[in-house]
This record gives sequence, structure tokens and C-alpha cells, in this order.
Amino acid sequence: MNWRILVFLACVASTAVLAATAVIADDAANTEQEGPVSEQTAGDEQIEEEEEVNGYRLLPIPIFITEPAVGEGLGVALALFHPVKSGKSDDTRVATLDSMAEYSSPRKAPPVVTGVAGAYTNSKSWFGGVGHTNNWRQDSIRYTGLLAAAKINSNIYVLGLPVDFSMKAKIVYQDMKFRVADSDFMLGAAISYLDAENTFGFGLPEDIDDSRFSADFKNIGLAFKAAYETRDDTMNPRTGQLVDLSVWRYDDTFGGDYDYWSGTLKALSFHSFTEELTLGLRLEGSGVDGRVPFFAIPFVKLRGVPALRYQNKFAGAAELELRYRIRPKWEVSVFGGLGFTSDDFVIYENPDSIYNFGAGGRYNIFEAHNVWVGVDIARGPEDWNYYIQVGHPW
Repeated sequence: MNWRILVFLACVASTAVLAATAVIADDAANTEQEGPVSEQTAGDEQIEEEEEVNGYRLLPIPIFITEPAVGEGLGVALALFHPVKSGKSDDTRVATLDSMAEYSSPRKAPPVVTGVAGAYTNSKSWFGGVGHTNNWRQDSIRYTGLLAAAKINSNIYVLGLPVDFSMKAKIVYQDMKFRVADSDFMLGAAISYLDAENTFGFGLPEDIDDSRFSADFKNIGLAFKAAYETRDDTMNPRTGQLVDLSVWRYDDTFGGDYDYWSGTLKALSFHSFTEELTLGLRLEGSGVDGRVPFFAIPFVKLRGVPALRYQNKFAGAAELELRYRIRPKWEVSVFGGLGFTSDDFVIYENPDSIYNFGAGGRYNIFEAHNVWVGVDIARGPEDWNYYIQVGHPW
């Protein structure tokens, strides 16, 4: 799928549940009891809690966007959380040094959410869309779908200098994966459709390959997806691993204007040393080959590094994060990592050292779906940035 649209959508998706804090706080205030609680009252509260967990919950949510690539902005979303579903039945997690210590809870299925959202930033970028994620048969089938429209005003870096561009886009994205028997492996496919119009500001070098910078185009791709997952939870994992592979083919035979391959491999590993302390490890890399448009060229993805700042034919990052749960609903973290790019495309000038470091905090606002929200403050090679997160940033 188009990288630039994904960046903007990621900003929206990663911040969409933030206002649930106020909703949960109001609910807690309305149900708070002063003095002793009778057995009947306690029983009624337990029934209400079970109904809340097993029922639907509609959350009106403000959106806070802090991605440097598109600026700062606000929006609103309406998220419908569906009843909680059970996860994989046999729950055979990979053994680690700490898995035998019984620090983690049983694996959960990803949350089922339907949402509509819209947002606007100070770069005059905007977004509107509807999406749905679901899973069936004890997490044996997973689905993600999105319909959206956006206008993105940002810049790319050519020969180390920023070049402004504006993209108007219509997006359709569909993704379906199936579990292989009762294993931890999932296989599937995805399709993305992008219909866009581009305009560029002054500063684009004349000797640049014009085919990468088309004004109007369609980009249509089909993907093979494979994943191995043993994480105990997808929103804020404490144990387990995820290895995710996506191989995309974009081709004019599908009706698009570009012909190229794109692939991404991501590996995550989580280890709980104690009930409070969790270590997370991440390794991710992307590559392309063929007649690749500018928006699909891989870039370094690290907190503190603006999207599309460091690009090339191959790009990736390694990152670690240490989280400490100071209270049942509160966590703090420190993190740091290194990014890397190839030097195949000479128009992209990247430093020898690409890095990040920072700290963050989280609060569990929605225990039924283990939804955590918080803020990360991170430093990259050039500047500090902050990010409002919903769920784990990886």
C-alpha cells in the first residue's frame, strides 16, 4: 500500500482511542460508591462488568496527530468495540527464559473494532475514512479493511534538500489471513488500490527520473502475507514473538501505472523478566525493485525520525524497549534504536548514523480489550518529537 497514505493513516489509527480516557473516567465516577458495598450491590456490579466486557461499546474519540511528516492536528473518530473474542484454543506459546515463570496471561484474540474517522493538520493535510478489523473461529481468520480519502501536504528529501509535494488520494485496502491448522502460522493475501493526484513545489531537480514523480496515477497491488505469532496480546504484549512477511507486486496488468516489487519483513520479540518488567526487541527491513514511485521507496521507521526522512532502495531499523509496570494500570518505558539504508539511489543522501532514543508512559484505559494509551518523547539525529500512542507502537 502507498507508504505516504499509510503514514497518515497510522497517525490516525495509533491515536484514535485516546479520548476513551475521559469516557472511562466518567463511567468510573458515575459508578463510584461511598461507604460499604452490600453483597447485592457487588453482585449487580459484577453482572454489569460482565455485560460491558461481553457487549458492544461505542466510543466517541478525539484524534491527536503528532507525526512530523504531516504536522500536528486534531480530528474525531467513532469507534465501536465489538464483544471480546477468545484467542487460539491450544495456546502453545514459544518457551522463553521467563515464560515458565507464569508471568503472562493467556493469549487474547485481537480486538474487533469498526470505526469512522476524520482529521486535519496544520500542514492543511486531511483524512476521512471507515475501517473494520475482525477475527473468527478463535482467531483462525483475521480481516482488515479500509476505505478512505485524504489530502497530504508534506515533503521528500532529494539530495538532502526538502521538496514539497501535495497528494490527493482515494484508498481501498483489504487484508485476509488464515491460520494453518492449529499452528502459530498464518497465511493470506491483501489488495490495495490507490487513485492519486500529485503536485510538487519548487526545488525538484531536473535530472530526476520523471516516472517516479507522476502527477496523476493509479497504484494497484496484490500481496502475499505470512505471519508467525505467539504474542500473548496484540495491544500491549508481554511475552511471545511475531514474524511478519509481506511481499507486494504492483503491476500495470492490474490497472495501475507502476511495475515493481515491494517487500517488508518484521520480527518482534517480548520477554517478561518479572511481573513488572518487560523487554521488547524489534528488527524490521523493507526493500523494492523495479520502476518504483517516490512514495513507495522504503524509509527508516523509528520514533523521533520523521517519516520519509531517510530513504533508499533498502531501509530498516533495530530497536529495543524496556517497560516497567509501576501500578496495574500504569507503565513507563525507555527505548532506543538504530536505522540503516542502502546507497543504491544516489538522490537520497543519508547520514552514516541514524538513531533514536526516548522515554514514554502508558495508561490502561480499557481493560476489556487491554487498550493502553500514552505519550512517547523521542530524539532522532536532528530533533526531538513526541507521539501520542494507542496500543504498542510496533
